[in-house]
Amino acid sequence: MPPKGLSIFRSSSQAEPADAWFTPGRFAALLAILIFIFFPDVILGTRTFVFRDYGLYGYPVAFYHRESFWRGEVPLWNPLSDCGVPFLAEWSTLVLYPLSFLYLLSPLSWSLGVFCVAHLLLAGLGMYFLAHRWTGNRLAASVAGLAFAFNGFTLSCLIWPHYMASLGWMPFVVLTAEGAWQKGGQFVIVAAVVGALQMVAGPPEVILTTWLIVGSLWVGQCMFGKSPPWITFKTLLLLVLIISGLSAAQLLPFFEFLTHSQRGTNYGTSEWSMPPSGLANLLVPLFYSFKTPAGPYMQHSQSLVSSYYLGIGTLALGLFAVCRLREWKIGLLGGIAALSLILALGDAGYVYGLLRRILPQMGFMRYPIKFVMLASFAVPLLAAYGAREALRRADGTKGRIPRLLGTIGSVFLVLILLILWIARRYPIDQGQWSVTAENGLTRGAFLVLVLGAFYAMTRVASVRTRLLLGISLLLLLWLDVATHAPSQNPTVLRTVYEPGLQPLQELKPKPQLAESRAMPSFSAHWRFHFTLLSDPFNTYLGARLGLFADSNLLDGLPKVDGFYSLYVREQFEVRSTLYLSTNVIPPNYSNDPSFLSRGIFYISTNYFATNLADFLGVSQITAPGKLFDWEARPTYMPLLTAGQRPVFLDAAGSLRALLDPAFNPRQVVYLPTDSKPFITLTNQPLVRILSPKFSAHRVVFETEADQPSLVVAAQTFYPCWTGYVDGQPTRLWRANHAFQAMQVPAGRHRVQLVYQDGRFVAGMIISAVTLICFMLGVPRGQTRKAEPAEKLPGDPTAPDGLPFAG
Repeated sequence: MPPKGLSIFRSSSQAEPADAWFTPGRFAALLAILIFIFFPDVILGTRTFVFRDYGLYGYPVAFYHRESFWRGEVPLWNPLSDCGVPFLAEWSTLVLYPLSFLYLLSPLSWSLGVFCVAHLLLAGLGMYFLAHRWTGNRLAASVAGLAFAFNGFTLSCLIWPHYMASLGWMPFVVLTAEGAWQKGGQFVIVAAVVGALQMVAGPPEVILTTWLIVGSLWVGQCMFGKSPPWITFKTLLLLVLIISGLSAAQLLPFFEFLTHSQRGTNYGTSEWSMPPSGLANLLVPLFYSFKTPAGPYMQHSQSLVSSYYLGIGTLALGLFAVCRLREWKIGLLGGIAALSLILALGDAGYVYGLLRRILPQMGFMRYPIKFVMLASFAVPLLAAYGAREALRRADGTKGRIPRLLGTIGSVFLVLILLILWIARRYPIDQGQWSVTAENGLTRGAFLVLVLGAFYAMTRVASVRTRLLLGISLLLLLWLDVATHAPSQNPTVLRTVYEPGLQPLQELKPKPQLAESRAMPSFSAHWRFHFTLLSDPFNTYLGARLGLFADSNLLDGLPKVDGFYSLYVREQFEVRSTLYLSTNVIPPNYSNDPSFLSRGIFYISTNYFATNLADFLGVSQITAPGKLFDWEARPTYMPLLTAGQRPVFLDAAGSLRALLDPAFNPRQVVYLPTDSKPFITLTNQPLVRILSPKFSAHRVVFETEADQPSLVVAAQTFYPCWTGYVDGQPTRLWRANHAFQAMQVPAGRHRVQLVYQDGRFVAGMIISAVTLICFMLGVPRGQTRKAEPAEKLPGDPTAPDGLPFAG
């Protein structure tokens, strides 16, 4: 439901009776019904999502968050993945997002799916309010709200709960931010709350996209509207500062993690861009796509989003608005949509490469296809303008659809036929032609029906008939997207997520937090990436049995790898070194050149960094040639060891040394050269580790040694970890390139390794102070007078007195 205060955005104008019927409440009810029809099993709890990242990342992360919540912990650190990795700082785990309580307090296998579709409803409502404020037409606003909630990109994002949460608030942020800089006072409160909700949800790409749109609107208001630049800039800057302060508990840990992560300005590439032929998918969504065994279609060159189809009627209305109207907002939205599609092409569009050279920081982000997010936001708003203009002009011309809209429809139909001819003449997949032809002709039929609905609405005088035709128009737009491809989000029975799979619990030795880890092999990783069965239930069970991605979190089994956006840089390098040390040339396949394309790899221990795996405590590894059968490694070391002789190397040297067959982690430990003045050891002492106890944020044990010694923990080195000996802080050193070591004195001592995130604590203080100052100061701010609405020349139906109209 929209937050309180959104009634301030309703128009005071007198609308036509048929248009007036589409109130926020009725639109919300209609949208909720359509969402229920689309996802009945998810909402009723008989089935749930599982496809790709939902099952491999979204659900396991939510599961770990929920388990931590019920243990009374804030999950700052995840010890089960990547030998330990920051958790809250990922900015995609929704730890600080207030609405995550929906799944923290409810059965997760039901509530996480409902959480995602609830934000689909939120996204549609937000776009409705924004479009109504800008157009003053409720039916046009309903078109925009429906188009934003139901398009290929938004539906693709259901596999990422954090994306859905952020997209849900995206139109509300634009709506309230515009109101804040125009009115100030109490409207800053609403904008700050909404902005902070999106900020703590993540991910950075959606948030940056949202505020780029907000900034562009502010510039447009100053250039073409009546907004005083300095006053509105101060309000906008204040709003950004308040939101940043309220979100500091999330932002500060994230930025620290980013500086220690594997990402840099050269990290992102043009990988997973829209193919040059991808623009054709806006009209024929299955053009040059292939069907995965699980059902959804994918493009051959990118597998991030299963579709970015906007709806052919929505696209036609949006293009009509761009060609017909001369309002600056329409020009801005059109430019945003066009630029996003060009950027989505990656290097093939040239602009992406140019921007990366100008702004190297873009290299932190991956996958140019994400830029279609901008088009999925801008085109529904353009469609709202187009729908308003089409109805107005048809009313003024006694029922004739504007000639330009008819021309656009005709051009689209011709382009569909051309695309189908190309698919027939130059096929990529044999046998795909009939599917593509049906797909394209069906889109053409929906386009004709949408234009016919507009025509019929202007030919009838009955309010009831016009109302029914308006509802029919929305249903046609929905059906177009609902049928444009097979389900993008296959569902399965909820039992697929039951924790404690018996085969994994029976592993001997069983990887446990305080003892050892599992290591899926390189070949298993590769084959899981390319394995999708026709039965998503069995596909996911296989992934769980193979501990693929983050599925290990469901069974509480630690392992050396994980599936996240950010990794601690040095641990990522060690993990890559370990996996690349494997000999992946498969025996008996050396004369078969197709093995690479088929992903048939077998791990061979001939070149495997056995000693490094021992140090990491790898007690179970995928059996050769298998996916989810495991083989015990009796040579693994405990995660806490002591008594090693220090060898001082620089970072590059320590990484190389880990692969040296002479590396003996039981006898030596590689320390950075700057630690040499602080280490007083001269030989290998006799030392014992007693009573070790591991938890997510603390390791406690005792040492007994005849002289000063080193204790080494096979746990990722990260600045938030602090060592204590008998309660006194003791410096931790980076050991074996990516792990932890500390010197302890002779005798018997109590030692602790404690995770203390100072950035998180500082962020909590900043957030609390900001909230207090915000609540005491902002409500007293003076509310400025609303600006007059934009009004089209000769348009008697344009809204007068629309609050905050630009």
